[in-house]
Formats: sequence, structure tokens, C-alpha cells
Amino acid sequence: MRVLLSTWGSRGDVEPMLGFAVALRALGADVRMCAPPDFAEQVARIDVPMGAAGQSVRELVHGAKPSSAADAPRVAAELVASQFDTVATAAQGCDALVATGLMPAGQRSIAEILGIHYVCVTFTPRVLPSPHHSPLPRPGRPFPPGEIDNRVLWDVDAERVQALYGGQRPPGRARPATGGQRPRPILHRPPMAGGGPDPEPVAWVAGP
Repeated sequence: MRVLLSTWGSRGDVEPMLGFAVALRALGADVRMCAPPDFAEQVARIDVPMGAAGQSVRELVHGAKPSSAADAPRVAAELVASQFDTVATAAQGCDALVATGLMPAGQRSIAEILGIHYVCVTFTPRVLPSPHHSPLPRPGRPFPPGEIDNRVLWDVDAERVQALYGGQRPPGRARPATGGQRPRPILHRPPMAGGGPDPEPVAWVAGP
């Protein structure tokens, strides 16, 4: 089996995928990775083929002109476009695509177009909609003032995600292959790395 592990984000997103790559390879899988260019040296240490995906995280956050909240729509569009330039190419010939990171937008569509299995994973429960915690900060529509039920806050967050990523189109398609960005409710309790399952059913964060 050939598996592509794809992530764009910080060290907290990339390093767990390095361990996952080693574990998969020990089971006999042919593993390759797509990650920000900042992590090429770390990936080389485990001798896994890597394709650079998206721009440098370090440059985006700490470069000569760091990205601001006003840049979010442009950065989101560039990030999704880069997935179809890099991840789609690396996924050719793979049996499965496992994605994580800041927002794996576009990756589910890539798997769908290629007809391969897709799994979206997270290393923190805070990015999964749940009545037990509020969403992480994100550019877009402000939350209502006062003490608001977490379910309402996640509805607002879904609008933010849709506004940032929902307009991006896979090449050659008139609309996103999987429609809305979120939610996609599931009825079982998904396991999360480093901890137990959420006490109630949650929804996976899924890209277009």
C-alpha cells in the first residue's frame, strides 16, 4: 500500500506525522509526505520522500511582511491552490491520503478526484466542533457578545470556514467536489492522538 501524508502548519502538526510515517513504513507501507518547505530537513532524517507543499510557514508568520488577519482570504486561496499543484501530483499512484494541519482544505477533493481513500486527522480536540469547548480564533464574522452556547459559536465558525475556503474550486470543476466545508456529523466517537475520544459525537473538519 502507498500512503501520502499531507500537512501544512506548525511543528505540532508536522512532527506527529513524522512518527506516523515511521510507524506505517514499519508495517510495510510505501510512505511519502507533503509538508511546508521549512521541514525538509526533518523529513529527510527519516528517509521519506517529501514534496514541498505551500509557502514557508516561517516566512508567512515571521517574514519581512508577516501575514495579518486582512490577508486571510488571499492566504487561504493560495493555500488551497497550492494543494492542487503539489499534493494532487504527489498523491498520484497512492492508495490513501491522510491529511492534517491548519486547514486541510482541498485535500478531500483531491482524494475524491483520484478515487483514493481519504482520512482527516487532528492532534487536538479543539479544532473539532463540540458542545464542550468553543472554536479557536479565526478571521471573519465576530462572535455574538455575551455568554453564548458553544453550538452557536461553532455555527459562526462554520460560516468563517466557508467564507475563507468555500469559494476555492478544484481545477476543471465548476464547484467544490464536496460542497460545504463543515459540518459533516459522524455518529461514533473518533479517537484523537494523545487523548481519549470526545465525550459526545463531534463533526470532522473537512475541506472542499
